[in-house]
Amino acid sequence: MLEVPHTNISFTDLHLWKKDRFLSSLIGDIDAIELLSLDIFDTLLFRTCANPSDVFVLVAEKAHRIGCLKASITPAAFKEMRIRAENKARDRQTAATGFGEVTLELIYAEMPEGICNRDKMAQIEVQIEAEVCYVNPHVASLLAACKSKQIPVALLSDMYLSSAQLRWILSSAGLDLSSVDTLLVSSEEHEGKSSGHLFARLKELYPKITSHAIVHIGDNIAADVEGASKEEIRSIHYHVVPEHFESLQHWEFVRHGHVLPEWKSLRKLAEASDMTVGMGELDRFFYKIGTSVIGPFLQALCEWVIDQCVDEGIQTVHPLMREAYLLAPMLENAARIRGIDLQIKPIYVSRQATFLAGLESFGDDELALLLGIHGLEIGELLEVLDISEEGVHFEAFLEERIENCKYMVGENGSSIYDQVVGFLRSAPIQTKIMASVQRHRQLFVSYLKQEFGSPERLVTVDIGFHGTIQKSLEKIVSLAGHKPQMTHLLAVGANRLDELSMRGMDIRSMLRSRSGGSDEGRRIARTPAFLEELMMGDFGSTLRYAEGEFGQIGPITAELKRTEEEYAMKRACQEGALAFQGYYAYLLQQKEGRLQRASLQPVEWSKPLHRVLDMPRPDEARLLGDLTHQDNFCTEYIAPICEDVAEEWFAQGPEAFLNSCNYGPSILNANWPQGLVTRRFPYYLYTYYLRLQDGFGTQVMLFETIQRVKENGTCAIHLYGTGAFAEQALKMAWFYGLQIRYWIDPQVGLTAAPWGRFAYVTLEEVRDGGTNAEIVEETRAETGFGIEKETEVEKGNTSHAFLIATLSEMKEYKSHILHVYEGSEVTPIFYELRP
Repeated sequence: MLEVPHTNISFTDLHLWKKDRFLSSLIGDIDAIELLSLDIFDTLLFRTCANPSDVFVLVAEKAHRIGCLKASITPAAFKEMRIRAENKARDRQTAATGFGEVTLELIYAEMPEGICNRDKMAQIEVQIEAEVCYVNPHVASLLAACKSKQIPVALLSDMYLSSAQLRWILSSAGLDLSSVDTLLVSSEEHEGKSSGHLFARLKELYPKITSHAIVHIGDNIAADVEGASKEEIRSIHYHVVPEHFESLQHWEFVRHGHVLPEWKSLRKLAEASDMTVGMGELDRFFYKIGTSVIGPFLQALCEWVIDQCVDEGIQTVHPLMREAYLLAPMLENAARIRGIDLQIKPIYVSRQATFLAGLESFGDDELALLLGIHGLEIGELLEVLDISEEGVHFEAFLEERIENCKYMVGENGSSIYDQVVGFLRSAPIQTKIMASVQRHRQLFVSYLKQEFGSPERLVTVDIGFHGTIQKSLEKIVSLAGHKPQMTHLLAVGANRLDELSMRGMDIRSMLRSRSGGSDEGRRIARTPAFLEELMMGDFGSTLRYAEGEFGQIGPITAELKRTEEEYAMKRACQEGALAFQGYYAYLLQQKEGRLQRASLQPVEWSKPLHRVLDMPRPDEARLLGDLTHQDNFCTEYIAPICEDVAEEWFAQGPEAFLNSCNYGPSILNANWPQGLVTRRFPYYLYTYYLRLQDGFGTQVMLFETIQRVKENGTCAIHLYGTGAFAEQALKMAWFYGLQIRYWIDPQVGLTAAPWGRFAYVTLEEVRDGGTNAEIVEETRAETGFGIEKETEVEKGNTSHAFLIATLSEMKEYKSHILHVYEGSEVTPIFYELRP
């Protein structure tokens, strides 16, 4: 099995920060830093909730418990009221003083009288912040490394909390405040970071340190990057928590709503630790799959297995190879985290290794099973039955697939297929097959006794799904004269487990895939291929058992046919899954008693995997679908998980294709239907679930319009529109990676202060090209892409392309733009919403 030591995550580790994708850029420069400046929230501190505003829900729930919030105000309603109160407080403060920074007390002063105890509610909010916040060990590690070099550390925050309140929250999270030299907060300084004021104030406090010797780290581009640049301070955009279109967690939200909200930031942090792989982007992709998808699912399984063992006094478990290559070390780590003494000893076993040993006879049913295996060759069939010496009878056809032999005519006029069937049914061959059965059974039982002592009381662990191997194990042991009293633990179990239970087997599953089960269980059971492949090592399934030179019985495994690149991708995924366990243990310890173990929410912890299977991103469908799968049940037939499908199956569109995938493999071989449809129609499933989530609202129309802009190669565009809908369009464009820095709002004057990273301009300015140079420069700065080779047409697209943000005044808006452009020799380009 995989031998990787357990990763112990600690923010006192002076080297942990070097594994962070964003912080690692400082590895060669740390000695040149004379002052380290850190943002607090979403940088030094993370929260155990999906969004910062979710804190307000928790505030209301606690306020209800102690009776200081009116019972008729629901937590959801209070959340909206709290947001509105902050906005009103900022507007009032701006009108009175010219700056919009507020305190928590000013915010609660805006709450209507009689609905709550304002002072008590403010206290509760600070308490809840302390309860949900935890220290980001990566940034705290960098802080500790700087302090070890006597580099001063400052904390800068745009926040309504006071410095005293922030210090209490930081201390509650376990941070040693003696390591912090300076704390500046906008609510006390009456100005924030975006203007550069807090950075100028920082320089005043350290006059002997030049701007270029200061490094600031934060998550907000406007505040932490652009604000620092105004004072010529180097900054690192710590883009871990902020959401964007490519975030796995965003896709999970579209499919399932908030998934594991308490663990959201922790999963993102684990993703950011991919510098431990030290390889390219392909390996980073698979590392991320390991940390955020495979790792959480397997951690839930490990915790569930340990729960079963603790409840029943089980001291040893046997995960089944090949998946035990990753599952076994994860079980060991999970037991270590829990402080449980549990022995993990894998069993080399497979369907093929137990097939012959578990036969009582070899009749028509057994023969039909073998003949129906896709890709099985005649030579492989004889090898499975351990009668390879009989191959001389079909020497010319040993490498032919059995299904093709139905159409090959032999010398006697019958098909080769019929000749093979008749040959295997003949009395002499039946005798040889049954002799093989006895030999294989004896070897297998000897292997079990040798490795595990008494074979009757094995406790097996497997991914699932139908209990085929588990049934064979018990049958073989029983046929050998023993009375099996085994326990079988599966991640996902199908309905067939009920039948096995009726036969007296103790077989259990964490998730169910059919009646009484969950959609998550059904999807994982339907498409297990890449989960299984990513858990495996560089050896194939167990084919049989053989006696060695010194009498030891050992497994014979199949030879795998993989590229080194594919092995590297799997290793990256496995390292990610194991790394996740370290972060999981860290947060459990930090929030001891406040977070549930994964085994108590098995469906929730399976949703990240379910989302990838059910609604993959285009890159997931491409890269995971290209992984090859080698079943090794009687054949070495190997194929990509997403095999090529004839174009005719896609002719009627994605929905019809998915319906077609209900056919059997003999008609349409679709291991992963959702992967195939995404490879052909990249955003069909995304828009399907986005439409459902939005209640058939406007989000899909906006998304598809923005995609058209991007597909046309336009990286920056102007927004034309007014009101809340135009604001929604602007925010969605940013979220999906489209640059909109200029907003033409017919109802807002040019003197209005923008609330975000854009500017109000006139159509005349756009027409005359006054904004083009700025757009090109800003786009280059934000995206990292040069535009030096841009053609005149492309410049026109950048300068004169408009996103029309309205659903009711499209004709009027277009007419007005065309009127302004009349006689300019430039034809504006319009992108408007349409279904």
